[in-house]
Amino acid sequence: MQPLRDRVVAVLPSLLLALTAAAPAALLAHEGHEHEESQAVSAPGPEASHPLPVPAASAAAPGLPARVIADPRRTLVVAAPQAGAVMAPAGGFPLAGRLLKAGEVIARLQPTVAQPVRRDLERQLADAHRDTGIGALQIDRYGIEVHNFDVALPTQTLQIITDYHAAQARQSQLEQSLSTSIDIAAPRGGRLLRVEAASGRQYAPGETLFVVQADDGLAIEARYVDTDLVAPEQAVALLDDGRQLPLRRLSSGYDSAQRAQVVRYAPLAHDPLLQVNQRLRLLFVQTLASSAVGAVH
Repeated sequence: MQPLRDRVVAVLPSLLLALTAAAPAALLAHEGHEHEESQAVSAPGPEASHPLPVPAASAAAPGLPARVIADPRRTLVVAAPQAGAVMAPAGGFPLAGRLLKAGEVIARLQPTVAQPVRRDLERQLADAHRDTGIGALQIDRYGIEVHNFDVALPTQTLQIITDYHAAQARQSQLEQSLSTSIDIAAPRGGRLLRVEAASGRQYAPGETLFVVQADDGLAIEARYVDTDLVAPEQAVALLDDGRQLPLRRLSSGYDSAQRAQVVRYAPLAHDPLLQVNQRLRLLFVQTLASSAVGAVH
């Protein structure tokens, strides 16, 4: 046993010397490898400095067939102001689909006056004609300047001038009530959707003559049968040319006749290319339920 121990003790110093010489090289090699990895992680590449934008449509799911409709909140009805016969203006009634300007005359109304009321108005008109004639005779007899209304004039002269002008005004009003038509104008600019007026027909007060859609009064409507799908507050309309139009939800409900959910959105920006009944794709930005959607066309 003693010779073996002596041999081990003799070899041990050289073994320790070899291990000591190899350790720094291995340690340096390991440290260099860690440094390279840390550089690879910490140094940003060109992709990190310029991240690719995520298209809005890629986050929108699912898509529904939709169409452009007239926004019911901005539909304006032009009604008959009083009973009477409607007449077309010069050039005829405007056609549906035409853009109207605010204040544009689109029809005329010949008021209907009951026979007893008409006889009374005609009697008042005759009295007004008589008073106007008497005033004209007095003005001519005394050489009065009817447009020279000066408080310094004699009281009798002032009375003649006042009575004459009052008779003229009353005569004009009565003639208008009996014979002059009333202009019916577009109350604001917009697109004419429907024409209910017919020339020569009698209309009751409040009866619809025209339906006008206010400028930019369009909405997007979609119908679907997936009862688990919840229409979000915001959506995107995908147009045929690839453009995306941001939308805000107007309303949502249920159509019992078609057994379908109905959602309507308002465009957040004006698009002059949108037309009523135009077909497009509605993309939901957020959904709360299934991805399988049954759309009602």
